[in-house]
Amino acid sequence: MKLSAEFTFETETAEKIYQAVLPELNDNFSERSRIGLSLEGTNCLILTVKAEDTVSLRSALNTWFRLIQIAQEILEVTSETLSTGTPTSK
Repeated sequence: MKLSAEFTFETETAEKIYQAVLPELNDNFSERSRIGLSLEGTNCLILTVKAEDTVSLRSALNTWFRLIQIAQEILEVTSETLSTGTPTSK
């Protein structure tokens, strides 16, 4: 792989996000990119993307950023629902 990018997400929900998106690693989105996902401690989620070209790097990053964002949003909504009994709208 010619290109690579690594991002660290520091959040109290890193372990929950990791568990939520981990099954997606089994799906091979592209032959031109490889994804790595790991936890560092309990509060750091590490996303590593390696790709053959800029198009596949951008595509993989967009996909994984969105997956992580959705997992975080779901955790926020469920947390609000548990604490108040009803979800709040944004």
